[in-house]
Amino acid sequence: MNLVKDKILIIGGYGNVGAVVSKILANKFPGKVIVAGRSKNNAQKLVKNLNIQASSIKVDLNTNYFEEINFKDIHTAILCIEFLENDNFILLCIEHQINYTELATSYEAYQRFGIYSKDIDNAGICLIPGVGLMPGLSGVFVKNAKLKLNIIHKVESFVLLGLGENHGLDAIRWMMEYANKTFSVKTENGEQYVSSFTHPLNERLLNENHSRKFYLFNFGDQHIIANSMEIGSAQTRLAFDSKFVTWLMGTMKKLGLLSKLSKTNPKRLKKWLTRFRVGSEKFAVQTHCYGQGENEITYLAEGISEAKATGVVTAYAVLHLYQPKTVVGIKRLEELIQFDDFVQFLKGNQINIKIRRSVDNFIYWKSIKIGIS
Repeated sequence: MNLVKDKILIIGGYGNVGAVVSKILANKFPGKVIVAGRSKNNAQKLVKNLNIQASSIKVDLNTNYFEEINFKDIHTAILCIEFLENDNFILLCIEHQINYTELATSYEAYQRFGIYSKDIDNAGICLIPGVGLMPGLSGVFVKNAKLKLNIIHKVESFVLLGLGENHGLDAIRWMMEYANKTFSVKTENGEQYVSSFTHPLNERLLNENHSRKFYLFNFGDQHIIANSMEIGSAQTRLAFDSKFVTWLMGTMKKLGLLSKLSKTNPKRLKKWLTRFRVGSEKFAVQTHCYGQGENEITYLAEGISEAKATGVVTAYAVLHLYQPKTVVGIKRLEELIQFDDFVQFLKGNQINIKIRRSVDNFIYWKSIKIGIS
């Protein structure tokens, strides 16, 4: 690419998700990627282990100064962790006209960009406030369904996570922090305040022959879909591939014990999960989009390794930002992409997409394999 500012900065680029993003982008743009994090040594190890043409630097988001970053060279930056302590780095990206996105799962992370809207427009950059599976993949599903159904009055999403996967420390910390949260959701009876691991529903995923119990969880996508896409009701539920662990979390919630779990040191929990692997590495995201009458479209994305799939979607978002000319302003992933192109990019990664459409009780199926190209 013939860009004056031609570098892609990946902060958290050696973590579970960041490593996937770094590999995809470095193979696509050799010599343009900078892998960064609090440990320069870990960044260098990743570059060596992946055998990619990329440089490495130290970046600590808790500081006010980023001496190793040459902002004049950076075209696009991606933050592969959810970081809400301060916005110092984001403000510098806006100041230096750097496109930006981050891996953010909470609605709080998404909302904070609103106060910078005018500055982002004036800088002539594009910012995707949160990308991954939730939000990210679910939003893409809902937009595609709106094109076919015209009107959607309710969206229900179900997330299945495999505990057998080697989850990163930041993901575990986030999950524990939000395990006992109270939040509001839009329902068909209006806005209601609920709590994580309550209001269970039995749901059968399109790739399974049995149902699972899923509990409400405070993923950011349900708030974004309801408020930004004019959907009257949107809710997202969570289950683990181990039915016992899902039951245990629901029971602990009923007994008031989740507050204690949320205070557990995440490093200790990560060690426990590493030592005692429970379940598999599979993940799934299933989204039901309900239109008028009996019209409904259900999307399923399923495969192995939630972290890998998250990295694939994140890398795809960065590719849309890393262009000589791009859209200006705060944009969600689904506003920037075409569904068919999205599927083409993902081909080869052995993630299955199933689509089931019900029109006046007639059911139509479509199955697509997608993955890293």
